[in-house]
Amino acid sequence: MIPNKNLFIVTSSVKPVIGVYPHPVRYQQTIDSLISLRNTIKDDIIMFVDVSVVPLTDEERKNISEKCDIFMDASNIPIVRELSLKGFKGHAETALLYNIMMNLKYDLQMQKIMQPVKRIFKFSGRTLMTEDFNIKDYDGLFGKFVFKKRIPTWMSEVKHGATDLLITRMFSFCPSLIDTYAEVSKKNFELLNDIDFEHAHFVNIPKQHLVEFNTIGCIGYLAGNGNIERY
Repeated sequence: MIPNKNLFIVTSSVKPVIGVYPHPVRYQQTIDSLISLRNTIKDDIIMFVDVSVVPLTDEERKNISEKCDIFMDASNIPIVRELSLKGFKGHAETALLYNIMMNLKYDLQMQKIMQPVKRIFKFSGRTLMTEDFNIKDYDGLFGKFVFKKRIPTWMSEVKHGATDLLITRMFSFCPSLIDTYAEVSKKNFELLNDIDFEHAHFVNIPKQHLVEFNTIGCIGYLAGNGNIERY
């Protein structure tokens, strides 16, 4: 089988313990995000992974499930739930992504789903696609990670060589890099007491496998302050 599809892994916490947006607003933003993604990527695969610490209602779960191909409730993964309850967003997302990589590699059902996949996108929940996104920009990028162009650090003291950060709202990689990204996630976790999720990615993504785009074609809500940023 010649791989001809992309897998979009939508990481989400519709109902977290922290954030400026109330849960009903986050839920509607999530629905809008999935609609925007589906309208952009058409027949590609959407895998929605949620770590809400407050359970979704049956109706919420049904409405979200209708807008994706795979719904994964990750709120029962012990380490992810524990970190989410403590409000450790970066730690929780790192542990979640590592678990997802293990699922992609070892779960028999996921192995079947992965057979036609030529590229994996990590896509944060409550993100909207823009007209700047073009899936053809990713053609031929075998064995590569793609991130938005690095941004100089805002930290007054550089730690662990984190002179820059990589935006993680949306990034992608070749399926051949699943093991590599699992290792990146483990290394990231070790740094998160000193630097944040995005600085850790800059430190640990192998630069020989890194491609940077000036624009990746999305906008996103920032949970910490409510701002909307374009990428």
